[in-house]
Amino acid sequence: MKDKLLAPILSGEEELILIEEEELVRKIEREEEIRDAIIRNVRMSGKDISHMQFSASVFENCLFQDCSFEKGEFTDVIFRSCDVSNCGLEDCYFNRTEFISSKGVGARFCGSTILHTRITDCNFRYANFDSSKMEHIYLTASQLEGGFLTQCRMKGLLWNQVNLDNASFFKTMLKGMDFTTCTIHGLVLSDECRELKGAVVDLYQAAELAKYLGVVVKS
Repeated sequence: MKDKLLAPILSGEEELILIEEEELVRKIEREEEIRDAIIRNVRMSGKDISHMQFSASVFENCLFQDCSFEKGEFTDVIFRSCDVSNCGLEDCYFNRTEFISSKGVGARFCGSTILHTRITDCNFRYANFDSSKMEHIYLTASQLEGGFLTQCRMKGLLWNQVNLDNASFFKTMLKGMDFTTCTIHGLVLSDECRELKGAVVDLYQAAELAKYLGVVVKS
C-alpha cells in the first residue's frame, strides 16, 4: 500500500517563499491562492479561513485555534508541528498531504475528501471524520482515541501503532484493514457489527471483539 501512497510535490524548502502572518491575513481576506510558500509560527484564533486554496506549501509550528477552513483545498501541503485543534475543516479536499507531529484534538473533517495522506506522530483525539472519503492513508504512531470515523468510504488505509480506543466506525466497512499493531478497545459499531467483516486482528483483539457478538472466550 505504501508504494501507492503519493508524497507531496514541493520545491526545495529553501526555495519556498516565507509568508508572514500579516501577509497571510491579507491573502485570506482576498481569498488568494497560496502556492510555493512556507508559513511559520503563525498564531490565529477564531479566524474564517474558508474556501482558501493552499498548494505546494509547508505550515510549520503554527497554531490555528477554533478557525474555519471549511471547503478549503490542500494539495501538496505539509503540516509540521502544527495545532488545528477544534478547527472546522468540513468539506475540504486534501491530496498528497502530510501531518507530522501535529495536533487536531476535536477537529472536524466531516464530509472531506482525503487522498494520499500520511499522518505521523499526531494527536487527533476526538476528531470527527464523519462521511469522509479516505483513500491511500498511512497512519502511524498517532492518537485517534474517541474519534468519529462514521459512515466513511475507506480504501487503502494502513494503520500502524494507532490508538483507536473508543473510536466510532459506525457504518464504515473495515474489510482488509490490519489493526494488529493498534489498540481498539471499546469501538462503537452497529448492532450487527458488519463493519468488522474482513478486518484483520490478533487473537487478543479477537477476544475483545467477540464480546460484541455475545461470545465469551475462555483462556
